[in-house]
Amino acid sequence: MTTHLPAETVRISPEALEVANAYLQLNDARAVAQELDLDPEVVTNLLARREVKSYIDSVFFDSGYNNRFLMRRAMDALIKQKFSELEESQTGSTKDIAELLQMSHKMSMDLLDREIALEKARMTTAPQKQVNVQINEGLDGSKYSQLVQRLITGEGV
Repeated sequence: MTTHLPAETVRISPEALEVANAYLQLNDARAVAQELDLDPEVVTNLLARREVKSYIDSVFFDSGYNNRFLMRRAMDALIKQKFSELEESQTGSTKDIAELLQMSHKMSMDLLDREIALEKARMTTAPQKQVNVQINEGLDGSKYSQLVQRLITGEGV
């Protein structure tokens, strides 16, 4: 199975990588456990890790017709073929080509919408700065203040 480097590097342990690659080939956690001679619980725990899921998703979406570039080339080839068929026959309908162009445009717009949504999600989940300030001055007579005072002075210990 050929894979391409993902846009982001995923840090993953060699053991988890082996389990992830086996899962990509077998598509079944039990089969992976049997193939690698591991406890099924270990396999499911490894597959549940965030970095393993990210790796599996990136490989899945970069391979075969899930790859957006391969999908784009296939769609372009299909449109080109329809145009050549229309030119050769001189009597074809442009409806097929219009539908293909509409589908191609919709796919492109859907991809852009998802990329924008992903970027927005990344922006909103970015860590925000927070400063916590605790002021411990002025004993106000509360029970906590009385306890602190007794601990400081050593009374009742």
